[in-house]
Amino acid sequence: MCTSISYESLDGAKFLSRTMDFAFELNGQPTFLPRNYDWVSSFDDATYQTDYAIMGTGAKYGKNYMVADGFNEYGLSAAELYFPHQYVYDEKPTDGAINLVSEEFILWALGNNKTIDELRENLKEVHIIESDKGVMGTNQPLHWIFSDLSGVTYIIEPEGDGLILEEDKIGVMTNTPDFDWHRTNLANYLGASVNNFNSAQFGDEEITRLGQNGTFRLPGGYTAVDRFVRTAFNRTHIEKAKDAAEAVPTILHILDSVVVPKGVNIGDRGPSYTQYQAILDMTNKKMYYVPYSNQTVFEVTMTDDLIENQTIPKEFNLPMSQSLVSLDEQVEETK
Repeated sequence: MCTSISYESLDGAKFLSRTMDFAFELNGQPTFLPRNYDWVSSFDDATYQTDYAIMGTGAKYGKNYMVADGFNEYGLSAAELYFPHQYVYDEKPTDGAINLVSEEFILWALGNNKTIDELRENLKEVHIIESDKGVMGTNQPLHWIFSDLSGVTYIIEPEGDGLILEEDKIGVMTNTPDFDWHRTNLANYLGASVNNFNSAQFGDEEITRLGQNGTFRLPGGYTAVDRFVRTAFNRTHIEKAKDAAEAVPTILHILDSVVVPKGVNIGDRGPSYTQYQAILDMTNKKMYYVPYSNQTVFEVTMTDDLIENQTIPKEFNLPMSQSLVSLDEQVEETK
């Protein structure tokens, strides 16, 4: 489970954001990976090096830092989301190619590509291999969403025909089924409206509305299908943010409609819940992060100094208990 959206504020700032919904505790936090970061593929122990610095949600597993979402110094951004029962990876490696397990793909994509156009060209060199050599002991079933400073949104869904970029004009991605299914399913919700229905005549009786009713067709569950529809509706109709600063709470309000509280969705591994929300400001090179246990919005910037001078990975530690702002002093001032 997860939900991701792209977004653009009226001042032209470009964003990619997501909820991370998972049962396994990922322990991710804002992480900076420098240029020339060496990492070793779990699949074949081949060593790769990033050309560009990366900021995203990361954690060290095995030999490498892994990132589930992030952007690089040129503004290319990405997020990985679960894609069970429908993903198809290569059964065997390709000689002379970059052969990876799925969880390594973002490291390669953000570390070695400046734009989606460049990514499209370089994808020809990369293969995701079906393997149990990943850090979790199994290959994760994933698909990916990408955006860059041009504002376009693309997805990659491995379904047996290689790694192909498909444009996502809706700007939303969730989980299985695939994107084409979700896009078609939106036709079932054309009656959802931001406006209320008026009264209607039933026989000789006029029935008036009881309250807000335009959104009655929107689904309310936490399935991938429900979350896709709800997010697409809210992203389309929410009042547009005038600038990058206003975009942060605007995006959070969109994501809040699909945040999964811990305990309401329990699977084989236990409760799957929204471990964090991440907002990636590609334009201003900022990351905003909201963990489940602390609803404070944490901000970290990929500064020029960080890019030029930080030579080792850096984790940004967060307080995991809720931060509170007391207004009690205002009471004392009025006495």
